[in-house]
Amino acid sequence: MVKVEIEKQNENEVKLKIETDKLEVNSNLDKVYNEVSYQIKIPGFRKGRVPKNILNLHLGKEYFYDKTADKLIPECYLEVINKNNIQTINQPEIKVIQIEEDKPLIFEAIVQVRPEVKLGSFDKISIQKEDVKVTNTDVNNEIRRIQENLAKLKIVKDRQAKEGDFLVVDTIGYIEGKIVEGSKAEKQIIQLGKNIPPEFNKELIDCSAGDEKEIKILISKDIKDEKIAGKEITYKVKIIEIKEKELPELNADFVKTVGDYENLDDFREGIKGKLSKQMEMVNKNNYEHELLEKVTDICETKVPKILIERELEYMMKSLEDDLKSKDLSLQDYYESIKTDEEKVKKEYEIAAEKRIKQELVLDKISQVENIQVSEKEVMDKIETIAKELKQDALKVEATFKKNNNLDGLKESIKREKIIDFLDKKVNLQKEATSK
Repeated sequence: MVKVEIEKQNENEVKLKIETDKLEVNSNLDKVYNEVSYQIKIPGFRKGRVPKNILNLHLGKEYFYDKTADKLIPECYLEVINKNNIQTINQPEIKVIQIEEDKPLIFEAIVQVRPEVKLGSFDKISIQKEDVKVTNTDVNNEIRRIQENLAKLKIVKDRQAKEGDFLVVDTIGYIEGKIVEGSKAEKQIIQLGKNIPPEFNKELIDCSAGDEKEIKILISKDIKDEKIAGKEITYKVKIIEIKEKELPELNADFVKTVGDYENLDDFREGIKGKLSKQMEMVNKNNYEHELLEKVTDICETKVPKILIERELEYMMKSLEDDLKSKDLSLQDYYESIKTDEEKVKKEYEIAAEKRIKQELVLDKISQVENIQVSEKEVMDKIETIAKELKQDALKVEATFKKNNNLDGLKESIKREKIIDFLDKKVNLQKEATSK
């Protein structure tokens, strides 16, 4: 049996004085003695047959008391926080008060807990729910994008290169007359104005096929490659061909190649329907973002520093991982937006605090309104996802389980139910607009 005294310390911090029965101490202490007697080698004694007094002589009583405490404390601590519904947010600081044979184990645990949240009056919130519609311009732009994606490159012979053209080039870089490793490329395709250094763009505009250029680029001192950091690279560039995009003709033959369409009108209707679904999702996301922001703003809580620091660390790690996937470093990113790590962290810290406050508020709403997710709701959601993916529901469920994502799915369903609850509480003003 475990006894506990709960004493509130500082803000969001409690001290637990926990006591467990002496019989539990004796039982676990005997197990520790028995385990060690099998592990230790003492001349004159067989493994598992070493008396307690001999073990104490070799290792000291404190060793066995400490091992017993190490085993009992986590078990007792978890039992206390679960039975008393204490929502901790960090690992406890443990102080052993008493651990002896034939006496109860007594220890203190100081731990930070989730802060109290005071909910505001949701019926006082007014939100204008925009209903942005898809226009003919949107449809035309999407059709143009599809044409661009399916365009072919044709050689240009009667003019010089201009912005947007594609150049087929041979390049090689030199530093102080020596070839830069990895700088040689043959028949490389580059597009003027897109993802090339500004020095290249400036020198290659108005060039002609057959031209040869020397382009100098000063490399930043902060890049990781010490061989080229802070140095000037001279690129020798030979323009082999100039090409431009040739869009496919917009006719019945074309639309049949991009989907199950009979004619141009059918194609336009299909594009409009697809864009309308996308716009519905944008409208929904924008509304939910504003709704949750306003709900969070009228609720009161103080976000513990430890939660902000944890979220900030997660956000910075996510940023770094995202940059790595694009073959960029944090330093590259800071330079591109003309800032430094300290400024980015300050901005992220504000965002982290907002995120955590919002999650605390939503969690409080779910508790107060008893918003829960049933197994049927989970299975219904899996069925919906399966239909969208055109897969078997059992296969989708197995994938969620394999990737340990079922809890995440439950949380997303709970979030949807909280938003539905809030949607009925706030004052909505609907306005239809064109994008």
